[in-house]
Amino acid sequence: MRNVSRETFTVVPMNEVACAQQESSRSNSDRVYRGSAHGKIILMGEHSAVYAKPAIVLPLSEASITATVTDMETECLDSSGVRLDCEYYVGKLSKAPENLRNIQELVVVLRNDFSIDGGISISITSSIPRERGMGSSAAVAVAIIRACAAYAHYSLTPDELFHYTQISENIAHAHASGMDAVAVSAESAIWFQQGEEVSTLHFSTPAVLVAADTGVTGATKEAVSDVHRLLYEDDDVVRNRAHRDIERLADLSIAAKRALQENDMTSLGAHMNEAQEILSTLTVSSGELDSLIQTARGAGALGAKLTGGGRGGCMIALARDKAHAHSIITALESAGAVRTWTVNLTSPSK
Repeated sequence: MRNVSRETFTVVPMNEVACAQQESSRSNSDRVYRGSAHGKIILMGEHSAVYAKPAIVLPLSEASITATVTDMETECLDSSGVRLDCEYYVGKLSKAPENLRNIQELVVVLRNDFSIDGGISISITSSIPRERGMGSSAAVAVAIIRACAAYAHYSLTPDELFHYTQISENIAHAHASGMDAVAVSAESAIWFQQGEEVSTLHFSTPAVLVAADTGVTGATKEAVSDVHRLLYEDDDVVRNRAHRDIERLADLSIAAKRALQENDMTSLGAHMNEAQEILSTLTVSSGELDSLIQTARGAGALGAKLTGGGRGGCMIALARDKAHAHSIITALESAGAVRTWTVNLTSPSK
């Protein structure tokens, strides 16, 4: 959705320009309804979570998405009754490109269920990079849902928020696990296992997690497909090893949970390093990820691994404290990381 620095541009017809000017010139008295969501980081459990194994997911508050909903004059709309302004497209929602079909379908449902009859304009601003395993598509959905609910004065329940988010996610990703739908609206770390009730994790440590973007788009779909292929390989040795790797990743999620709750960062770092070796064996790492991971370890990180689907995207490194995190960030940026974020490893109970 809209970043500070745009990588793509859309040519907007003159009538759309006029509508945009009309929207920007509204009186300050016009009401703007907002909804927001944040990114997410998978600490442990990539790929094994696909097979109903546990994962630990952290909120990434430094990266967020905001959606705003305002009234719109009908001459700027078509039968959909909605105008969209985002990084990839500006114009009538019904004419948006295929990669925004999840938003098209979601908004149709929301307008019906929330009884939104008039014309509206939805504007989306984001600092979550797309296709990096940070939950950008789910965060967009959550932000839009919350903004539309506010506009309609609709009291939204957590179950409804999840339900509507999954409508969008199942179009964007097909058979979405629900991890991102939960994680991008959670304020605490979550323990996620597909088919089980999601629970929050509570811990307090001085450690800081550093996340760094390789600048290379991840390839989650291909990575998941290749791991699936290994698990059903005709070669017994290859197949059995892949099954052992998935089970070990599940064990490491459990061990990481214990380390967080016991404030044992040395063990957590070791678990992260072992998980990275397994993910490499499962062929989901990449040269860019490996390079930043080695850089972080060279800067003294207690552990480092990829996060998300892999084959590009982001990596994470465990720092002892904020000062140590700063030195790791300096090393990662010198090694080519295009952006970095930090996550305090504190997850308070409400």
